[in-house]
Amino acid sequence: MTTRILFRRVAGAALVAAACGGAARAAEVVIERCMVSLGEDGEAQVAAREAGVIEELAARKGMEVAADADLAILDSDQPRMEKEKAQAELEQAKAKAASDVDERFAVASEGAARKASEKAEESNRKVPGSVTEVERDRLNLEWQKTVLQIEQAQLERKLAGLAAQGKQVEVNAADHAISRRRIRSPITGMVLDVFKHKGEWMQPGDVLAHVIRTDVVQVEGYVGKPRERGIAVGAPVTVLLAGADGRLEEFPGRITYVRPKEESGENRVYAEVTNRKAGDAWLLQLGQEVTMKVLVPGPAGK
Repeated sequence: MTTRILFRRVAGAALVAAACGGAARAAEVVIERCMVSLGEDGEAQVAAREAGVIEELAARKGMEVAADADLAILDSDQPRMEKEKAQAELEQAKAKAASDVDERFAVASEGAARKASEKAEESNRKVPGSVTEVERDRLNLEWQKTVLQIEQAQLERKLAGLAAQGKQVEVNAADHAISRRRIRSPITGMVLDVFKHKGEWMQPGDVLAHVIRTDVVQVEGYVGKPRERGIAVGAPVTVLLAGADGRLEEFPGRITYVRPKEESGENRVYAEVTNRKAGDAWLLQLGQEVTMKVLVPGPAGK
């Protein structure tokens, strides 16, 4: 492919030339007859992650979708029921963990049992033999039992809190299972093909739709001796497209890859470019011919 390359100074883009300490201006390498194409992540075969029947199908050929938009929803009755069950058990565990009734009752019982034991001991001191040793032991045992009941009530509340945490995990797991049955577009783009219909069964890995990216595109062109001209990965670019009214539309981007020489003796350079819309249509379309300006440090050679 024969490509015409132009060079222009960019006023005001001064760079420090480390080798000689003098000032150098940035320059533009203009590459004509570039082609708009799909980038490495410019398309996706969107597949199911779980098995199930397609309950809702939103994807249609030619429709535009945003990243993370639902293309289809698989039957989710089972995980929804699991979530409802776990949610009910979670609320029960939370209520039990929040209630201190058992603990307050145990504290009150401990106070009464302690007083009864202390009163028996006091009566026996005043009148030896008025309260038998067996009765005093029984009352003391009742007191110790209520002390342990306080600890038991505190433990039960702690266990209820841990149970609530476990039920929350079950609720989250059910939510995740429901989410995995929503087949979403991983990119912003256009649906090229839809391979399934509503009511069809899908297995994990079955492809539902083919989506191509439209918000970011790849622009590729040919240039000779890119290193000598200062073209390297990361270099900023501006892509020019002649509009229908003759006005030039500009799109920002950056060089992502410089491919070694091909049979033509030139190197192919690739840039990732941000697209935009005019009304409802994207301006940069696949297969269009555009011009790309690459900003390089220092004066460009001939």
